[in-house]
Amino acid sequence: MSDLLVIAAVGLGTYGMRAMFLVRRPRSVHERGNTMLHLLAPAVLAAIMLPALLAPRGTVSFGETGASLAAAVVSVAVWRRTRGIPHALFAGLVAWWLVLALVAGP
Repeated sequence: MSDLLVIAAVGLGTYGMRAMFLVRRPRSVHERGNTMLHLLAPAVLAAIMLPALLAPRGTVSFGETGASLAAAVVSVAVWRRTRGIPHALFAGLVAWWLVLALVAGP
């Protein structure tokens, strides 16, 4: 029963914090806060992507980590050259397959 009360209290707390921004008077964001908000999305993306890139199955192994790093490098290089996301994704996938095939051997 106490677990249910804790979950309900946390849910109400998060709902209240989110609703507070809708209810209170809108104010402009300070310039420094605006700069931090612009940097928030890349920071969150890096926090989500980096562990999956360096340890794809929760552990670092040369085969899978090397393949993931090669795919990331190829994807970034192709994207910088073409500015096309589908091209970059396809090139990264092909690089990932090739590295996995080379590491796995015959």
